[in-house]
Amino acid sequence: MGDLKGQATASVQGSLSRGEHLTLSVHRWLDRHLSPVGVWVMRRSKGRVTEAWKVNALVLTTRGRRSGRERRVVLQYFPDGDAMIVVAANDGGETHPGWYFNLTARPDASVEVNGQRVPVQAVELDHEEAAHWWNRILAAAPAYERYRRATTRPFPILRLLPTVATRTAAA
Repeated sequence: MGDLKGQATASVQGSLSRGEHLTLSVHRWLDRHLSPVGVWVMRRSKGRVTEAWKVNALVLTTRGRRSGRERRVVLQYFPDGDAMIVVAANDGGETHPGWYFNLTARPDASVEVNGQRVPVQAVELDHEEAAHWWNRILAAAPAYERYRRATTRPFPILRLLPTVATRTAAA
């Protein structure tokens, strides 16, 4: 996965308006500082908190590549049968998100969707499949275009494949 083969193409950085730049800066700050609250709300509501926005979201649990500690983050996902597609957009930040690096080091993880915990294996999409999914992602979530315009960094797109057929209740 480390070769970054399945990425959405990025355009020239700086094509954001001042308002868009400010909005993304605030969004990144909130993500960084309030992520534990978002995880708590998602787990407590069993994901129902996102229904008002008609967004599919999950709690991804990875192992820190250096610390070995569990790391949790709320991510938007796009259904692909039993699998889930996620984008390492990092709100258009200059670097890939930490969860992406954790998955490249250790692709085994778990997700919580609708109160159910599912072990998954992360697989990065190849260029052709990533391009196909990028169009679907933009159709479902146009904000990703703004993230793309915020950076020259390409976005890895990953498929989270369930590793067992049964789901267990999340703790």
